[in-house]
Amino acid sequence: MDNPSTLLVVQDLHISKKFYVDVLGLILVEEYEDSLKLKSGSHNVFMFGGSMEATNYEHGYNSNSSLVLTVSNLDNKIKELKSKGVVFVHESPNENRWGRYAAFKDPSGIVNELMEFFT
Repeated sequence: MDNPSTLLVVQDLHISKKFYVDVLGLILVEEYEDSLKLKSGSHNVFMFGGSMEATNYEHGYNSNSSLVLTVSNLDNKIKELKSKGVVFVHESPNENRWGRYAAFKDPSGIVNELMEFFT
């Protein structure tokens, strides 16, 4: 596998485009009526329009996938995104063996994460 990518099926493609590009800062590479191709660093994110909000689940305990966006300063990025109306899943960042992270929901209810790796 040369270059893994992420596929997201979102409820409203137009609203999701604004969120992922204007709020999160992903780069819009291609745009079609039913889909988008975005880029975060060297990682491609393919997005298709669906008809329903994401299934609600207990993040971190139920099986699911998340787009993980690496940041250099997690606390500053959380403040920035909260000021733009982003809803976070937890009250404060969590920690695992690789670093600190914070889960948030996109406009379709998809849970993604910000990750600050330990140095």
